[in-house]
Amino acid sequence: MNIPDEEDREGGVHYSIVPVLGYSSDSGFIGGGLMQRFNYGDGISPFLSNLKMDAVISTKGDILSEINYQRTRSFGTDIRSEISIIGEWYRQAHYFGIGNKTEFSDQLYDEKYFMYEKQILDLSYRARKTVADFGFEGTFDLYADMGLSLMDATERDQNTLFAQDNPLGDQDHRVITLGFGVITEDRDSEFNPTEGYRYEAGLESSGSFTFSEFDFTRLHAELRHYVEILPDVVIAQKITGVHILGEAPFWKRASLGDKYGLRGYHYDRFLGKSSILHVLEARTWLFSILDDEVKFGGQLFWDSGRVFSEFDSNGLFDNWKHSWGVGGAISLFNPDFIVRGDLGFSSEAVRIYAGVGYIF
Repeated sequence: MNIPDEEDREGGVHYSIVPVLGYSSDSGFIGGGLMQRFNYGDGISPFLSNLKMDAVISTKGDILSEINYQRTRSFGTDIRSEISIIGEWYRQAHYFGIGNKTEFSDQLYDEKYFMYEKQILDLSYRARKTVADFGFEGTFDLYADMGLSLMDATERDQNTLFAQDNPLGDQDHRVITLGFGVITEDRDSEFNPTEGYRYEAGLESSGSFTFSEFDFTRLHAELRHYVEILPDVVIAQKITGVHILGEAPFWKRASLGDKYGLRGYHYDRFLGKSSILHVLEARTWLFSILDDEVKFGGQLFWDSGRVFSEFDSNGLFDNWKHSWGVGGAISLFNPDFIVRGDLGFSSEAVRIYAGVGYIF
């Protein structure tokens, strides 16, 4: 294996393969593996292509797999393409109802009251093109999206909340979306940023014109900022807002409670028509071994947010949910390949998360 460092990773193909054996609060004990392949081309920044593949199976019967491929030069042009394929089979998926104030009970959770079974296949493609440069490394990009989502969601039995609510989008359905948006960014790294920003805003629509079964439009905006307050100590901040127009199925509503925000709450804990999320992280690298080929770091985080629905107050600062936690990170033989783990705490639960790369 050809192992790059900060100086020599400007060219060549580099692989990182990591077996996965651990525990997830949502899936139980898990086993599998992940692979990331970087092709840096001839000094192309941040890469010519990046392929990520992972697959895991859990003791609860869940099967999760994802393939993500990005190429910064597509079809002989400077269009950046991203293809994502996600396949998931959750034997014990979560449904807690709609709104920011839905009730939770450990006893009901243990009795599978909040569970249902789902199988989902998500396919998406994004084409992104830089239309303007500014500053030292800043770019202004336009993008277009296409997505296909196939969902089969069924109740486990008639005594579950899912069966009682019978939410829009249960059983077997199809959603096809088209979208577009803008991205402006000026960061010193795509994988381990220490300074700069990234802003994104866009929309995606679904309806009869896309041969979809649901008519809705999803608007979203995301602001990210990075500041190195001390050597190797970075404050990272993310603010995200989502609003749904029309009638989206429950699995396409604004959602909070996963590895990207409100860590510490159960997966998909809050669903609504709109959502707002603020994530604050302090990240640092602690020490390294093997001539800096392997680095160990840690992070502290504070997540805050809420959803809005017909059952909630419209006051922006009403009923916010909060969680906090600690985490660790390892950079393995390539400064762009980072494995991360987080331990999140909320007023309802403690959750464990793991994945490749920082969450933003």
